[in-house]
Amino acid sequence: MNLAYQPEDVQSGTRRFVLEMLGFPAGEKTMLSSTFRLTGRRNYCYSEPGAPNDRADIYLVNADNPEGMTLLRQRSPSAQAPAVLIGRGTDADGWPVIGKPIHWMRLFEQLDRQMQEALERRARREEDVQWDGRTFRRAADRAARPAPVFLEPDPVESVLVVDDSATVRAFMRSRLAPFRFDVDYAENGEMAIDMAQAKRYTCIFLDILMPGMDGYQVCKRIKSSPTTSGSAVVMLSSKSSAFDKFRGAWAGCDAYLGKPVGENELLATIARFLPSARKVAQSMLARTA
Repeated sequence: MNLAYQPEDVQSGTRRFVLEMLGFPAGEKTMLSSTFRLTGRRNYCYSEPGAPNDRADIYLVNADNPEGMTLLRQRSPSAQAPAVLIGRGTDADGWPVIGKPIHWMRLFEQLDRQMQEALERRARREEDVQWDGRTFRRAADRAARPAPVFLEPDPVESVLVVDDSATVRAFMRSRLAPFRFDVDYAENGEMAIDMAQAKRYTCIFLDILMPGMDGYQVCKRIKSSPTTSGSAVVMLSSKSSAFDKFRGAWAGCDAYLGKPVGENELLATIARFLPSARKVAQSMLARTA
């Protein structure tokens, strides 16, 4: 089962929104633009206006730039066309602010959250028979058709996360969701082995300390079976001594990540073992360097 986050109104494809960036220097704007272009596999995708008369669905603003904030107020953002700010500015006009340096996952999650709420508000206005032409951002919005949905093929790479902690599974779910892998979850080693025998996984994130069969045993079983030996195994553990890493290597694991898992380490692992997301992950790493 695919448990990656998917906005509830679009389950089978990518929905693209026009995002206007305000108040960013040229270099930073180029960096942001290139990152957004690399995220086409996500359910919600963002691209800059393609023509002068394109109206923005959402605004991304440099909160530390007074000119950018002035331009935002001139655009009259609303609940149907919201804004997200980046920086340390305190005059945010009530819009959410993402601090610097930019954490890409947080930025994507905040943009998605704002657009999900905007879509819900746009849907509710269809039921408003007393619309006065001023409540919404523009009259044409009331009868506008939804943004086109571009269907994509099913994800070609599957990932298995094995951990008995619901907190860790939720963390991994949130971090893997932007890449739209086919992600499954197992709570113990026995379940993981059965799942790996029934389905081919490109990468398996495997906790070491679990009830019953521990991660070392599971890794040995996976790597010793012709059916599953091709899966990359990344061990997760709060133990990070040289001896623990040696035991992981002896069991056949391909990489070893300490808990709590750092975002950059996870991105580097995704770039290494999951080819379909390599460019996106490497771009994110470059922006945080």
